[in-house]
Amino acid sequence: MLAVFDLDETLIRGDSSQLFTEFLRAENIDTSPDSEARGRVFMRAYNNGHMDLQDYMEFSLAPIRGWQRDQVQELIDRFVTKVIPPRILPTAQERVAWHKAQGHDVLVISATGEHLVSPIARHLGIDDGIGVQVEWHNNSLKGTIGSRRPFRGGKVSALEEWIAARQASPEKVWFYSDSHNDLPLLNAVDYPVAVNPDPILEDYAQQQGWLIFIDEVALA
Repeated sequence: MLAVFDLDETLIRGDSSQLFTEFLRAENIDTSPDSEARGRVFMRAYNNGHMDLQDYMEFSLAPIRGWQRDQVQELIDRFVTKVIPPRILPTAQERVAWHKAQGHDVLVISATGEHLVSPIARHLGIDDGIGVQVEWHNNSLKGTIGSRRPFRGGKVSALEEWIAARQASPEKVWFYSDSHNDLPLLNAVDYPVAVNPDPILEDYAQQQGWLIFIDEVALA
């Protein structure tokens, strides 16, 4: 059995990539004057289901382009330690604990960059995470992304590749998400679950009779 969790607004309150951009501004690493406004434009596009993932990732990686891998890791460790703990949402964490108690494999899959997804997943007690592939050259961050892009239908192919690479064949697959952007994967699994769903996903989940969980803190 495999339990797959989206990250943002499912396991944590907020968008992890946007939170990282805000962290970079607070640390005076991102000093571009228009970054906050551009970030809002990208988030509106995401919520409407038509964000250009490559443009967004290149925007979010730009402040640390050229950094060495160990510098990036140290920065992200500080970000995760400082920003993530108060944003952990209870329902999905309870479901993670339930699945682990059943002996199920647990995985995070997100349209956020892998440089953030894997460390946040580990902080949440989840060993495996799939994110947007981030490219490096000689341990230097290129600021570009590779072919693995788990956004919308890309989450289906990314999960299929992850399963194939492990020569695994899970008996059943659960998937927990908040976003209508994840409908391709939600419709592909055995047990789709809506967690803190956006209005489009909530309506769809109700029509399909799916489980729906809502954290009041997510709405605060």
